[in-house]
Amino acid sequence: MKIEFNSKYFIEDSNGVSANEEILNIISSFLDEKRYKHCLSVGTLAYKIAISNNLKDPLKYYFAGIVHDIGKNLDNNSEYINKYLSEKEKKYPKYMYHQFLGYYLVKEIFSLDDEYILNAIKYHCSGRKNMSAIEKIIYASDKIDPLRGYDSSYMIEAMLNNFETGFILVLGENKKFINNKKLKYSDNELTEECYEYYLK
Repeated sequence: MKIEFNSKYFIEDSNGVSANEEILNIISSFLDEKRYKHCLSVGTLAYKIAISNNLKDPLKYYFAGIVHDIGKNLDNNSEYINKYLSEKEKKYPKYMYHQFLGYYLVKEIFSLDDEYILNAIKYHCSGRKNMSAIEKIIYASDKIDPLRGYDSSYMIEAMLNNFETGFILVLGENKKFINNKKLKYSDNELTEECYEYYLK
């Protein structure tokens, strides 16, 4: 299907925003129930942040949020990996595969050529240097999704007030979390460059 950002595909009203059944069915067909709920939550949060910051085209933020993890349950699927990922992308840690798979899947399934949205999906896990507004908001919304089960309210509030400074806060907190847990989620140049660029 070819996605367009209008009332045929999305409903905006006093209750917030939602996508039509066709879009939701496509997304849910790729994800387990927990991941699907996470994606809807991230999309709603990204939409609220875009609205609160008076950004143009908030539906694009919502859409990027609800599809950001569409490749998550495929990151061990060799058929999809070999079909879509470049040799360079395959050299990154496996936990990053889903962001690259998501980029290609969304581009193909929804006939989307909006590189701002696509790059928000492509770098939502790792981050990178010189990120666009939508990249920062999808990255942050993913990390501070209320469904993750910890108190992220102060970071959500910061993003709603000013997404630029809020993003720096989220990025810094995420770096601390990774370091404290001794996780290896920064063992790639994209994340290292992101930290270096924004957390000078």
